[in-house]
Amino acid sequence: MNLQMFQSNQFKKKYRFLHRKQLLNMKSRPTLKILITAVVVFISAISFGAIPLAENSKPTAEIVIDKSADQTLKFAADELCLWVKQISGAKLPIVNRVSDSKTKLFLSCNPEVLKKFPDDAEKLKGNDGYAVRTDGNNVYLFASRPKGILNGIYRLLFKNSDIIWARPNKEFGTIYTADPDFSLSQTDYIDIPVYKLRGWQTLGKATNLWQVRNGSNWNAVNVNSPVKRKQGMILEFGGGHNLNSIYITGEKYWDKHPEFFPVIKGKRKRPFKSGAKTQLCFTNPAMTKAFIAELDKLVKANPQYETYRIMIEDNRDQCECAECRKPIRLPDGKILTQNAKNYYSTRFFIWLNTIARYMQKHYPGKRILTFAYFFTEVSPAVKIASNIDISFCPIFKNSKFPMDSPQNAKTNKILKGWLRNTHNITLREYFGLTGSVPRAVDAIALEDWRYANKNGIVKTYSEICSDDYRRKHWGGTSWDANAMYFWVMANATWNPYRDVEEYREEFLNRVFGAASEDMKEYYSLLEKEWLKNPQKSTCNDDAIATWKYLLTPPLRKKCLAALNRAEKKISHPNSKKIFKRIKNNFLDAVKMANTIHVKAYKTNKRPLFDPDFNTGKWAACKAETRFFLHPSGKPYSSKTEVKILYDSYNIYFGIKCFEQPDKMIYRKPVPPQNIFCDGQGFEVYISARWRNRSGYVQVEADPSNNRYWSFCGDKAWKGKWNSKVKVTKDGWSCMITIPWKELGIFPKRNKLIKCMFVRQVNRCTPPSAPPVSINLLGTARHRIGTFAILDLEK
Repeated sequence: MNLQMFQSNQFKKKYRFLHRKQLLNMKSRPTLKILITAVVVFISAISFGAIPLAENSKPTAEIVIDKSADQTLKFAADELCLWVKQISGAKLPIVNRVSDSKTKLFLSCNPEVLKKFPDDAEKLKGNDGYAVRTDGNNVYLFASRPKGILNGIYRLLFKNSDIIWARPNKEFGTIYTADPDFSLSQTDYIDIPVYKLRGWQTLGKATNLWQVRNGSNWNAVNVNSPVKRKQGMILEFGGGHNLNSIYITGEKYWDKHPEFFPVIKGKRKRPFKSGAKTQLCFTNPAMTKAFIAELDKLVKANPQYETYRIMIEDNRDQCECAECRKPIRLPDGKILTQNAKNYYSTRFFIWLNTIARYMQKHYPGKRILTFAYFFTEVSPAVKIASNIDISFCPIFKNSKFPMDSPQNAKTNKILKGWLRNTHNITLREYFGLTGSVPRAVDAIALEDWRYANKNGIVKTYSEICSDDYRRKHWGGTSWDANAMYFWVMANATWNPYRDVEEYREEFLNRVFGAASEDMKEYYSLLEKEWLKNPQKSTCNDDAIATWKYLLTPPLRKKCLAALNRAEKKISHPNSKKIFKRIKNNFLDAVKMANTIHVKAYKTNKRPLFDPDFNTGKWAACKAETRFFLHPSGKPYSSKTEVKILYDSYNIYFGIKCFEQPDKMIYRKPVPPQNIFCDGQGFEVYISARWRNRSGYVQVEADPSNNRYWSFCGDKAWKGKWNSKVKVTKDGWSCMITIPWKELGIFPKRNKLIKCMFVRQVNRCTPPSAPPVSINLLGTARHRIGTFAILDLEK
C-alpha cells in the first residue's frame, strides 16, 4: 500500500470514529467546537499518521515482550491481544523476536528501552505510570515496573477506541464499537498517577478485574491469590480486622492466657464468643511479647511483603482492667486521663510503637499498617513510629459535602491532627457502599482526593459493592443505580484534578451514545434533589428511605420522561442491557416509594390464638402478603401473612411464616430476657409515644417465643406486651398483643398511626448463612418515614 492510499484509508477510519463521537456529543457541545475538534484531529492524523494494528480483521502488527518478562507484563500482552481481537477480529501475535515486516508494539520495563527515553524514564521512577512513544512504525509502551505496562495498555485502548469497561458484569459490562481496520492515533504521551495506591475493597472476581482495567493497583483479594500477583497488585499481608484471627487467637491463647484479652464489665471476654471478636489487653507485657513472636513467625514465613497489617477489631471495646485505665504519663511529663478523647488511641499506639521498634530493628524497610478507626480514630498524644502507616477511616463523615467543608469540620479536625503526627496516611473511604439508590458522591470524592493530596497523602482506597445479584445487600442493584459514579471514582483516583463532569461525560457518551444528554438529565435531577435534602449521607444509607424523599411526584415524572427519551436512542446491545437495569431499578423504587396502607379490622371480642388465623374475627380479615426481600425488592421463596385486629384496649397481630420446619433455624428457649432473635424471627414496628417523645415501639418474637422490645432502640421501654407462638407443619405462627396505653397512643385520639413488619431468617446462625430480611413492601427498619399507614376499620 503506498503512502497516499494509506493516508486515505486512515482518514476514512479516523472519520468513522470521529463521526460517531460527534453524534454522541452533539447536544453537549456547540457545533463550532465539534468542527474545530474534527479539523484538529484530522490534521493530527494526516501529520503524524496512525499506526495500523488490523486491516480487514487481519493483524498488521505484533506485540513484542522480553523473554524474561514477568507474569504481569505477560498478562498485559495477553490483555492487549484480547481486546484488539475483540474490537477488530485480528489476533496480534505476541513474540520475543521482532520481524521487519510488521508494526511493532514494544511492551517493556527493560533498562535498554528506558535509555531511549531518559526524560520519561526519570519521571516514571517509583510509580506505576507509563509512557507511549513512537519511532516510525515502532510503538513503545514502557514503564519502570510491569504494573505500569498493564495500566498503559488499558489507557492505550481507551484513548484510541470507544471502549469502556463500564461495570464488572461479564455479560454486558464492556462496550465498544467493532472496527476491522483498528489503528492507533494517540501514541505520544506520558501518564503518571497522582495516587500511588488506588483501589477498592470488594468481593467478586469480575469486580476486581473491572478495577484493574480501570487503573486500580490495590484490592482486597487474598494475598496468596495467583491472580492478584499476575495483575501486579500491591501486596499487604494480614487482611482486615485481624488481632484475633492471625495474631492472638482464642484457640491458641484463651485457655492458658485469658489475661491477654480484655476485661469487659468485670469479666475477661473470649474472642468469637457469640460471634464477636475482641480487642486485646494492650498493657499486658506478656501479651506484647507473644504478639511479637507471632508477627515474627509470619514475617519469616512471608518475607515477600513490605507491609504487614495489624488492624484493631471492628468494635469499640476497651479493656477495663486497672492497668488499662491508669493515667498515661507522656514523654513531656503531662498526664493523660481517661477523659481525654485520645486516651485509648494513645494507649494503643504506645503498644504498637513497641511492635514497630521491633520491626525496625529486625526487619528494616518493613512497614506496619493500622486503622485510625473507632477508638484509634483520633491521633494519639505520642509520636507514632516512622514505619507505621495509618489507614484513616472517616466513617461518620457526611458524604454530601467535602472533607474541608463546615459540615465535616469534626472529621477534618481529626485528619489535621493526624497530619501533624505523620503523613504516612491512606485515606480509606466508604464511597462505594450504598444500596440501590443513586448516591452522587463522585464529585465529593474528587474534592476530597484533591484536598488530601495537597496535604501530602498519596494513597487511597474505598469499600465498594460487588456487582453480584447473589449478594443481597451489596448486590448488583447498587450498580444498577451507581455504575456511572463508581466508574468515575475508579478512574479519578489516577487523576482527581480533572473535572468530575469530564469523567461523567466520558461515561455517558461511551455507554449511552446519542442518549447521553437524556441520561445526564436523569442523573442530574436525582442528584439535585439528593443534595437539597438536609439529611446526612453516610455509608449504608437506607435505599428505601432515600428513594422516598427523592421521588416526589413531579420528580418521578421528569425522571421517567428522560428515561423514556433515552430508551428510544440507545442502539448498542450492551448499552440497552445496562439501561434496562437502570430503568427497572427506578421503576421498582417508584413502587417502594409509594406510602402503602395496611388495614386493621375492628373486633368487639378479644381474639384467640389460632395458628392458621381462620376462625372467629380472624376469618373476616384480609391478610397482608406484600413482603419482599430487603433491599432488592425481590420475592422470597416462602409466603408471609399478617392479619391485624384491634379493640379499645389492644392491637393484635396474627403472623404466619410459611417455611419447611426442618429447615428453620432459631434459638432454643432462654430465660426471659430482652434478646434479639437468632435465625427465624418476626418484628413489628408501630407508632408510639414514651417519656414525651414521639417515635416507635419495636417488638420481636421467634418460634421459641424468645423476645426483644425497645422504643426507638432504647431497651429501657418495658411496655407490657404479649406473644404466643406455635411451630406448625408448614412453618410457624405468632400472635402479638400490644396494649394501646403501652404505646401512648389511642385509636380515637391519634389520626396517624404507622407500622412496618420484618420477617427475619438466618440472622446469625449459622455464621456462614447470610442474614435475610423480608420486609413489608417499601418499608425499612428504624426509618419511620418509610412505615406504612395503619388504617383502622371504623
